[in-house]
Formats: sequence, C-alpha cells, structure tokens
Amino acid sequence: MIFLLYFDWSGSRRELAEWNNRIKESCEIEDVKFMGIYGSMNEKWNHVSMFEAEGFEIFLKTVRRVGRPPHMTHYITEILIPQKIE
Repeated sequence: MIFLLYFDWSGSRRELAEWNNRIKESCEIEDVKFMGIYGSMNEKWNHVSMFEAEGFEIFLKTVRRVGRPPHMTHYITEILIPQKIE
C-alpha cells in the first residue's frame, strides 16, 4: 500500500530537514519504504511525503515513532489501495 502524508509546515527548511531525517530513520527500523517529500500541487497543503508499507498498522507505528512536530500545523493521511479492474 502507498501512504501519502499531506501536511503544512510553519518552521524553517532546516527543521523540516531534521524531521525528514528522523522519519527516514523510523522507516528503516520498521521496513517501510520512504519515497521522499514532494511539493503539493494542491492549494490546501504545502508538502506531501510518500511511503510504501505492508499495512496501515506498520505505517502508523513508523510515524508515531517520530511524532508530529509543532511546526506541522495539520496533516491528513491518504491511503492508495491497488485495484483489480477485470
């Protein structure tokens, strides 16, 4: 499954890089593939991080290990589930 974490960030780029490094470390521990932070084309969100994990529980464990920093003012998680169209 692919997980998208849309979020707004009110801190500095350095603080965002620090959070990014912590999330990468958590992904390594939980065997979650971190695909990076991207700029969102959506007007509502500043950034989106993309992850690939075997299930929602593993993804939650990964992000909870890091916690939500105070500069991440709000966020949502979107789950992309593969569809069989036959």
